[in-house]
Amino acid sequence: MKHTLNVLTLTALAAAASAQTAPAAPGLNYNNITASRFARQNALSLQLALGQSNFVAGVATSDDYETDGTYGQLSAGYVFKGVTQGIDATVGVIQTNFDATVYTIEIRRQLNEVYQGLEISAGYASTLSSGTEPDGFIFGGYSADNSESCNYIGLTYNINKTFAVGVSLNKPSNTNYDRATVFSVRAGF
Repeated sequence: MKHTLNVLTLTALAAAASAQTAPAAPGLNYNNITASRFARQNALSLQLALGQSNFVAGVATSDDYETDGTYGQLSAGYVFKGVTQGIDATVGVIQTNFDATVYTIEIRRQLNEVYQGLEISAGYASTLSSGTEPDGFIFGGYSADNSESCNYIGLTYNINKTFAVGVSLNKPSNTNYDRATVFSVRAGF
């Protein structure tokens, strides 16, 4: 009789353990709204993953503190998920206020092994044409203001499944402009 209780307990524990499912990998979210601030310039961008595909599309608006103008951007891209070591790579194109086309490549990776919720990103944005410098270009947390291209690296902390805060360091190709720091707040949905 005393062994029956042990057998029943072990059987119940085994049944409970087999009923458990491993939590789904959190993955990177591509459905989000991002508010960014660079110097005295503000931007608001919206990005959506299109259905269950790897295509993403977005819109953004930013203000130019020098001219008091507002600039709009449209974006489209494709995400290559899990390229290597948990890295997602996105190639995209951004149309800035219908005056310049900016081509982008960005890599993102979660750094949960370092600290839960930490994410790193790096990328390159370029107009691919000499002399074309988009005004007021800021999108999703990085900026290439008045420059043909820029390199950037960003660090984001995902507070929870919805909200994240981030900072990115941007180096524009235009030597008249120093490195830029862009602060952003992101809400996923």
